Amino acid sequence: MSVSLRAIALAAALSIVTALAVPVAAQEAIPRNDGWVTDLAEMLDAEQERSLEALMESYKAGSGHEIALLTVPDLGGRSLERYALEVARGWGIGSKETQAGALLLVAKRERKIRIEVGRGLEGKITDSISGRIIRDVIAPRFKRGDLHGGLRAGIEVMHAAAGGDYAALPGGRRDKKAVGIAALLPFLFFVMVWIAIFRAARRGGRGGRGGRGGGGILPWLILASMSGGRGGRSSGWHSGGGGGFSGFGGGGGFSGGGASGGW
Repeated sequence: MSVSLRAIALAAALSIVTALAVPVAAQEAIPRNDGWVTDLAEMLDAEQERSLEALMESYKAGSGHEIALLTVPDLGGRSLERYALEVARGWGIGSKETQAGALLLVAKRERKIRIEVGRGLEGKITDSISGRIIRDVIAPRFKRGDLHGGLRAGIEVMHAAAGGDYAALPGGRRDKKAVGIAALLPFLFFVMVWIAIFRAARRGGRGGRGGRGGGGILPWLILASMSGGRGGRSSGWHSGGGGGFSGFGGGGGFSGGGASGGW
C-alpha cells in the first residue's frame, strides 16, 4: 500500500512539474519580439537598428509583406530550423489572408543563418534563392566582420525577391541618393543578367551543364528580374524618426520553406 501511495505521489509531483515547465520552456523557445528587428545578440548599434527598422516598416507599408529579423547569442542546443519555424509561427509573421511573411534568423555563437519563408512568399523567396542570399550576400560580409552590412543587405535582397515597393513613413524624408541608386538598379540588373547568360552560353558551348537541380544561374536570373522590376519604382523614402513598428499580421503560416547556412 505504501509503495502504491509513493508511486501516486511521485506521478502527481511529476505532472505538476511538467505543467509548470511547459510554459517556461515555451517562453525560452520564442523570445518576445522587439519590432521588425529583435537584436538579442547585439549585432547592431542603436542607430543601425533604427535605420533598419524604418526600412522594414516602409517595406511593410508599401508591399504588405512582413519580413522580420531575429539575432540570438546562441541556439542553446536547439535545432536552427525548428527554432526559426517556432519563432515565425509564434510571432504570427504575415497577414492571416496572404501568409506573406519571412524571418531572417542569425545565431551568433554557432555562426548559423536561417531564412524561414511563409507560404505566401514561397513562390518568390524560393529555397534556392534563400540559400543564395545566405551564401552570396550575407555570409561574405559577415566573414569580413561587417555584421550590419550583412544583415541590411540580406534584408534588402529578401525585399527585392519578394517584390513590392517601399512607402513614405510619417515624418520621413526623401533620400535623393537612394532615389539615384534606385534609378540605376534596372540597368545594373540588366547587365548582370546578360553577363550570366553569356557565361552560361560559353559553358554550354564547352559541353557544360550549368544550372543543374535548380542551381546555377537560374535563381539569380529570377532574383534579378524581380529586383529590376521594382527598383525603378522604389520611393527612396526613409524615416526621420516616425513610422514605428506596426505589428505583425497574426498569420504565422510557415511550413518549413527556406534555407540554412553559415559563415
